[in-house]
Amino acid sequence: MNYKEKTMIFGGQARLPKELSAAEVFQVMAAVEVDTGKVVETDFTPCPPLIMGMLKQMMVGMSLQNDVNDLLVEIEQRLFHKCKKAVITAIKDLFREYREYQYRASKNAHLSSES
Repeated sequence: MNYKEKTMIFGGQARLPKELSAAEVFQVMAAVEVDTGKVVETDFTPCPPLIMGMLKQMMVGMSLQNDVNDLLVEIEQRLFHKCKKAVITAIKDLFREYREYQYRASKNAHLSSES
């Protein structure tokens, strides 16, 4: 996939239940067009293909600027697996990373305009 210049990768992670996997941490990564917040690609590890496919379908095309709560509600309503809590926590963590980037970028732009 070819990414636009202002596409960046954000990630989040959360602990998985001990009985679920040899891996301790669930990770979600998203390629995001930072100007719009649009998610253009996602990846999840470790994640069964069926769950990964559904999460990709839910996330690709959404905007981190205004669709995150809808996404979390949709996951809550549609995913019934022991990893659900970790998935939701990791997506919230990814969203925090995106918001932190937006905050730093706007702060830097403000400082640059004052110079």
